[in-house]
Amino acid sequence: MNQTLSSHIFHSFFCSFLRKIFCFLILLSANSVIAQTALDSLRNNYEQEIQDSLKIDYALQLSREIHRRNHNEEEEYTYAQDAIQRALKLGDTLLYARSLDNLGLLYRYHQDYEEAMPLHIKAYNLVEEKDIDPVHKMIFANNAGVAGRYNQKYDSSISYYMKALKIAEEENNLRNIAISSNGIGNALGNIQGREEEALAYFERSLEAEKKRDNSLGVAMNYLSIADYYINKKQFSEARKYLDELLKINQERNDLYGLAITYEFFGNSYLVEGEDLEKAASYFEDALARFEKLGDRHQQAQILGSLGEVKLQQDELTGAREYYENSLQLARDLNQFGLIMQNSYKLAEINEKENQPSAALEYFKQAKAYEDSIKLSEQNVEIAALIREYDIEKKESQIQLLEKDRALQQTLLENQEQQLERRRIFMLLLGTGLFLILIIFFLQYRNSQTKKRTNARILKEEKEKMKAIYERNLARAEILVTRLRVNPHFLFNSLNAITYLIQSNQNAKAIKYLVVFSRYTRMVLETSQKHVVPLSEELKLTHYYLTLEENRFEKDFTYKFIGDDSPEVDKVLIPPLLLQPFIENAIWHGLLPSKKEQKSLLIEIIPEGNSIKINIDDNGVGRNKANTKPAKKAHKSMGTQIIQERIELYNKSYSGNIQYEIIDKVNKDGEPQGTRIVFHLSQEKSIEAQPHDQL
Repeated sequence: MNQTLSSHIFHSFFCSFLRKIFCFLILLSANSVIAQTALDSLRNNYEQEIQDSLKIDYALQLSREIHRRNHNEEEEYTYAQDAIQRALKLGDTLLYARSLDNLGLLYRYHQDYEEAMPLHIKAYNLVEEKDIDPVHKMIFANNAGVAGRYNQKYDSSISYYMKALKIAEEENNLRNIAISSNGIGNALGNIQGREEEALAYFERSLEAEKKRDNSLGVAMNYLSIADYYINKKQFSEARKYLDELLKINQERNDLYGLAITYEFFGNSYLVEGEDLEKAASYFEDALARFEKLGDRHQQAQILGSLGEVKLQQDELTGAREYYENSLQLARDLNQFGLIMQNSYKLAEINEKENQPSAALEYFKQAKAYEDSIKLSEQNVEIAALIREYDIEKKESQIQLLEKDRALQQTLLENQEQQLERRRIFMLLLGTGLFLILIIFFLQYRNSQTKKRTNARILKEEKEKMKAIYERNLARAEILVTRLRVNPHFLFNSLNAITYLIQSNQNAKAIKYLVVFSRYTRMVLETSQKHVVPLSEELKLTHYYLTLEENRFEKDFTYKFIGDDSPEVDKVLIPPLLLQPFIENAIWHGLLPSKKEQKSLLIEIIPEGNSIKINIDDNGVGRNKANTKPAKKAHKSMGTQIIQERIELYNKSYSGNIQYEIIDKVNKDGEPQGTRIVFHLSQEKSIEAQPHDQL
């Protein structure tokens, strides 16, 4: 009985490893059409998407991405259930099947195999007879096989692996041939007496993975074959494969792969029984790695292995502790096979310690779980499935040969009748062609009528779109025209230059004139562009403030903070966007102010993928400014125009602009000036902007 139980333990080790590896493989297969994007971007796409099928696809991606990044079960299941409901409402069978399969994967990731298996099976049954891409059928069938194997329902597992393998052979799909063959080998490897069949499937999977140059698949099959040789007690051969496996996992820097490799090194020394200390050392190394990974299944398996080491060393107290810890984890995970193995071992320990009542209780518990698994019945069904698969392949070949032979015999026997049949055929063909011509003529007439109708509709739609385009273009041109430099500002600037010249301040006049000419030229250049870098807009603002500074005596100061940040070259905005706000701050906030020191602060603050701009003045504030009559010499650009330009930019470009106006007050509620806060986000580089016009 001990030999049989040990065999069960080692098969379970192997099963648990392949469970994890196949989780990774099937997840890759299910995600083959998904672009790796940030979680926030996925949520944004999901919320903004209005097309049902794309929204479902985003929900599927979100559920798995949340599991991978945040591991929030409630949120994962919410998006997965949402995809199912939307697919049902849409009536799309494939999307519904994908949504069910996705929910099954989430259950598997959370080790709830009882819930996962029927979902994968239902997904496969929905598309089995559908004319769809066969890769979906292979994915669903393989996922059902994996879930069945984890749940120790090996008959169902092999049934669906066989379905996937058959499709993969028809499609010559090496990837799924490898996955299905390895899965069948894993399931067979858990059943005593079927090891030779398992090895054949592992070798077939290994061959396919080598053709694909897939190091992960090669590693997986090396481990499977090593386990086979351990069970055959050919330890040197097993360790040869494990050495190769260790090299691959070290090259891949695969923490899980290294952990499972050390576990199987421990298995080989445990079964060999000659160096139990080395076996324990390998198991303890593997256990530490699995604890770091948070893999409770593997922890339970290795605790049982360490218990076996202690048992063989006749350290019953240590063995009991390991088996009890393993049993507790197995119960938490609802793993019947592991519960059965640990219970048998604890019964054996209690028997050796002369505690017959405790031994009997553990033995009864183990027997109950052993009966529930019904391995013997599953073995019969598996053998029948394999035979059915082999017979079906042979029958298809025999049928093809018989059809070919029957066809040749028919041609020889009915050679004389062919001429008569041909005449009848030609008559029927002529009649058919005549009818087809009539149908074609009617269809042609109908199609011409539809074309004329569609052409008329299309023409009307084009005219409508053209009208809308021209209207928007005209509106944009109006906006740009309204953004021209204030003529009064130009007039006052020229007067200022004239005054400086007349007062013999020639150096200052020349400096002022240089700034004025640069400002004017830059305004003319930027006003022809749809967007400009923020650095150019800030440069233009520098010129403008230099010119406006002359309007004050010595009580006006302005300051830039953060304008030398490298991020200002990466953000694009509409030209002359900041000037209206700065103009308002000077004319309506600072000029009317009676403060001795009038200051304006422009602060640029990078915030990740966005930039915040603060325009802060200590003027009279908006409330006092609005109570005074407007000056004829200056008319500020309205906020409505600015808002229209921002909305047009947000619709046409990948970036986004938002702003808010904050009235500053002191503790007594008196105005202390105004702060304008811009939030600029930019998703694309300057070279990658769209061709849409603002």
